[in-house]
Amino acid sequence: MHKDNNDKRKFVFYNSAAGAPMPSQAPSNSLKNWILGIVLTIVLPFVTNKWGPLLKIKNEVDTAVETIEQITEVVEKAAEVVDKVAENIADHLPEGGKFRKTIDFIENVAEKTAKDAQLVEDIIDKIQEVEDDVESIVESLVKPTSLPKKLKDEK
Repeated sequence: MHKDNNDKRKFVFYNSAAGAPMPSQAPSNSLKNWILGIVLTIVLPFVTNKWGPLLKIKNEVDTAVETIEQITEVVEKAAEVVDKVAENIADHLPEGGKFRKTIDFIENVAEKTAKDAQLVEDIIDKIQEVEDDVESIVESLVKPTSLPKKLKDEK
């Protein structure tokens, strides 16, 4: 079987790009568009429900922090009681005795423990304040009124 050359089509392309190239449009507000794109990339996941696993971890951490706070309160109260009892016992013991030294040591440990527990409570309170500040900032960024009109229309 012999095929005709008529089945084959020949095309010729000509490039007429001689001279100056076509003028391109100047990028209008390209930096503004980049910043808007970056901000939307960060903010949109907060609007959608893709942060579920992160919120679950946050809730677990919050629960752990609350538990730690309760434990430190109990430790602080126990240390204060031990300090008072040791002080009362030490008042009835003679100076310089081994038992008095042991009670004084216990009293000092109880005082340091109470101070450390109070310090932990203060740190937890400051962390919770910072967390509340960050949450309020994120919420103000994620409000529907702060989103561009185009995104509001898509919802």
